[in-house]
Amino acid sequence: MSLLAIASRTEATDAFELIKTENHHIARLNSSQPYVAGFHVNTPDLETRECVLATAITVSFPSTDTSHFPSSSWLGGGMFVQAQDSKLRFVDYGFYTMLVLDYDGNFFLDVGLHQTGEETAPLQAPSSQLVYAYTWRIRGIDPETPVTLTASWDSENLVRYSVATSEFSVTLPAVNVTDLPNCGSMIRRFYAGNVVVGPFPFSRYVQYFQFGVLSSTSITNNDWCVHLRKPQLLRETDWNLVDTAWSLRGDISYLDYSWMWGGQPYQGVSAEYYRNPLQTPYEIIFFYNGKTLPSGTVLWQPAVHNSPGFSVSMIARVFSYCMPSFLVLTLILSVQKDARHKLRKILLGFHRLTG
Repeated sequence: MSLLAIASRTEATDAFELIKTENHHIARLNSSQPYVAGFHVNTPDLETRECVLATAITVSFPSTDTSHFPSSSWLGGGMFVQAQDSKLRFVDYGFYTMLVLDYDGNFFLDVGLHQTGEETAPLQAPSSQLVYAYTWRIRGIDPETPVTLTASWDSENLVRYSVATSEFSVTLPAVNVTDLPNCGSMIRRFYAGNVVVGPFPFSRYVQYFQFGVLSSTSITNNDWCVHLRKPQLLRETDWNLVDTAWSLRGDISYLDYSWMWGGQPYQGVSAEYYRNPLQTPYEIIFFYNGKTLPSGTVLWQPAVHNSPGFSVSMIARVFSYCMPSFLVLTLILSVQKDARHKLRKILLGFHRLTG
């Protein structure tokens, strides 16, 4: 089956319909699209990654009035995950899966894939191309309805997308990604966790599994919110909730060394999250109120990490807001040798993480 045929098929149930459209809403890389997200924290030092078979998240748009959106604008909420290449060291892949509301109140499912080439200075500038973008108009459900999005690798090494509510579940036709041009050596897994790249103190962190909100332009009113619930990872045969999540601005939302989802921070967007004031773990609610959610905010984490005292992210924010960057090196040099390594590990790359 050709890719055109896959993209143009319609799947339906009695109360739900997906209609193929060319009105794409693309999560562009390093662009002016404002973006804010949470991300999966695999280990507190942000230096551990893993391969997973699938990712999932539940998205809804309660109390959202699109009549107040800027003309021709749209708002998306979903998940953004990375894959890598087995042969080409500096090539990576960015998969996005999101629900979208446009200014006319139309409801969509958008999925797509970017292939990226990292910068290898001074020889090669970063490069990116959109491999595919598929869009379906959604009919039969209200945007306030929680919809679970899933992206997975199946047993035949094909990528499958599915959407589900409490009343239905629809799996879209599989995409043979590795048969697409220049994608043949893609590793048939998604990545999760984190990794630091670049030498200290100019390092940055890559966050492989992100879940957040972006829009074509800033929507600066309090007539919208996006709920993101229960981000999950499929490890072999078992689904596991993301048990630790921190916040991330668009200007440091790296999926590899050179490329970011969106590229701009979503100024004025805040969030409710566990204990602030939301009491439900594994959920974040983004909304506009003129106050920007800082990067490195702990959204939720296991109870063992909620004990009094400093966490890694708290230390990072202290250095970000209270201490000039050049003093970080001074502090490292002033501590005893046996403590220096631990302090360096905490600080390594955090000036990039916290902006």
